[in-house]
Amino acid sequence: MKIWLLIALNFACTGIFVLLTKVDALSWLTAGPVDNAPSWMGKVSNALYGIVIFALPSVIFANALSPNRFSAFKLDKSVPVAPLLMGVIALLSSVFFVDIVYSWNRSFLADPALVEQDQVSAAYTAWILQMPDIGSLLLCLIANAFVPAFVEELFFRAGLQQLLMSWVKKHHLAILLSAGFFSFLHFEPSGFLVRFLLGIGLGYLFYWSGSLRLPVLAHFAFNSFTIINSYVTQHYPQSVWANMETTYTLGIISLVVSSGALFTCRALLIHGKSKDEEAFPLDN
Repeated sequence: MKIWLLIALNFACTGIFVLLTKVDALSWLTAGPVDNAPSWMGKVSNALYGIVIFALPSVIFANALSPNRFSAFKLDKSVPVAPLLMGVIALLSSVFFVDIVYSWNRSFLADPALVEQDQVSAAYTAWILQMPDIGSLLLCLIANAFVPAFVEELFFRAGLQQLLMSWVKKHHLAILLSAGFFSFLHFEPSGFLVRFLLGIGLGYLFYWSGSLRLPVLAHFAFNSFTIINSYVTQHYPQSVWANMETTYTLGIISLVVSSGALFTCRALLIHGKSKDEEAFPLDN
């Protein structure tokens, strides 16, 4: 079954990355905050990791096993500006609701091993997000916002989700399964629910539009917001934004606005299709 071949390629490429870290000249790929290494190493390493374990298996799979080769990625299909903006707004406006879900998720961690793993992950993320100047901000936006957004959507939406749709024949189930796998492979217990929900949203954006451009842009916008928010907090700690607290009221408003933008995006995409087009071309 093709889906297992894609997953096998993912594990094989993960092994390749591990082998690369054993090369003396590339030992910096495993550097972390405990090594007192400069944070640019983490930024670049994180980008290379995503390229190797997500982009590389997707490209190999599409070139060798997909009858449509690279057109199967759905990158060649354009998306009208209005639904494109609504998709981005849907992800960006969810940040306060996401913050609440993240707090809930963390409160559920009772196993000491999971708590320790979460602390290590949080320390690594904080190290990567060290941005002493504009140059490091730009590097972070490229390496930790754009690259992850592109390679992860390539693997999880263009690859895994489409294969799951062909297998289970139910688009809702395929989106849920790919979102679960998307969240699981980040190996961050406290962020599982958040990434699962984000994966669902991105999955529907891909399904409704039939184009990878929309989820990639929305994913990039969400990642960029997180990075810019961290930069503002570091450099302007007294600003209103840096001291803003996420309340339940703000979280509910965030959820309502995000849901509204998401379904507006869907309505625009349906309305924009000609009568001769299938409503959702990926539903096969």
